[in-house]
Amino acid sequence: MKKANYFFNCSNLKLSILVFSVLIFTAANSAAAVEIIKIPVEKNEEDLYHIEAEIPILLGLKSKNVQSKYNDLFRDDIFCFLESTIEMASQSQHNFAAAEIPMHQFEGIVDFEIKNNKQIFSIKFNYYQYTGGAHGNPYSLSYNIDLNSGEDLKLIDFLERINLTLAEVEVLIKSEIEKNPANYFHGDYGFQSLEEDQHYYLEAGKLVIYFQPYAVAPYSTGMPEFRVKY
Repeated sequence: MKKANYFFNCSNLKLSILVFSVLIFTAANSAAAVEIIKIPVEKNEEDLYHIEAEIPILLGLKSKNVQSKYNDLFRDDIFCFLESTIEMASQSQHNFAAAEIPMHQFEGIVDFEIKNNKQIFSIKFNYYQYTGGAHGNPYSLSYNIDLNSGEDLKLIDFLERINLTLAEVEVLIKSEIEKNPANYFHGDYGFQSLEEDQHYYLEAGKLVIYFQPYAVAPYSTGMPEFRVKY
């Protein structure tokens, strides 16, 4: 359903024992009442790793099968990321100890934001992993769920609904980049074109297309976002 997540590998999922509590909040929308159960998760092993996350559980979707599908997907992706951070930290501890090199504590953090809750439910996950070095690695992943059909809409699908094409949006993005050229890569390393499943979300009547760090700009630029009214 989603393109491959290059930030972590979920092929070998093993869930750790994690301590959590439950908070509940509601996102009301015109198509259906979507209730979100937010499960905070935290685990820490001193000098080895610290992980924390917010796991959403959707309630109130029209189709219970669709609801279960997304809840399973969200949970498994987050647990996979946390588990991979723990496994990397444990392996690094062994390697650093063998080489007698001091090791920095690893971090794995996940939260989420509800960006839109009218007809199309946009939820954006923010992942952050620190494994040593000058800075950590952020990564974002979003889903745009049609609350009537349960479909996770690709960018190309949403653009068809608002009578825009990828080419038209590419022109707008290039125009925005030209306003602050020093913040972006250029030539072969710069922005070229959009993929049909490019990351995006909806917020306040705008389509927001975003890129991961280093995709079209240096790390110092952050995660570039481009807003298009519709």
